[in-house]
Amino acid sequence: MSNNIKKQSLLGKTPQRKKPTAPTSKRKAPAQTNVTQPQTASSELAETKKSRTGIIVAGVIMFAILVIPKPQLLTYEKLGLVTQSVYWPGLFGYGAMLFDSNLQPNADLARNNLYLCQNNKQPDTCQKYRVTEQAGFFSALQKLIWD
Repeated sequence: MSNNIKKQSLLGKTPQRKKPTAPTSKRKAPAQTNVTQPQTASSELAETKKSRTGIIVAGVIMFAILVIPKPQLLTYEKLGLVTQSVYWPGLFGYGAMLFDSNLQPNADLARNNLYLCQNNKQPDTCQKYRVTEQAGFFSALQKLIWD
């Protein structure tokens, strides 16, 4: 029964707020300045939040550009046959790939060697190629777009 009393008291009418009286002409000027000051403060606060958000987003994008490996254009040869391919080293050594081949690459670019394997777990399926030239990101992008 106490539940019924609480429900009734919660559903009862609440007292209405008093309506503000119409301001006189003398009060209009101070009231308007008081209204504009909080609005400018809130707009300045919103602008600083937007600028902070923009700076944070720009920082994350720059960090991603620096951390994510970029593709390279490799020129490699074996037995006089020269080939160019776009090589992406993958993230942290996993997922390396040549964009125009279904073979799995293992690159040792410090020694100018490229191993193309059908299965990385079986070394006898790999073929060794000599890397003759390495070009950067923009050359790789050009090769991907125009070739």
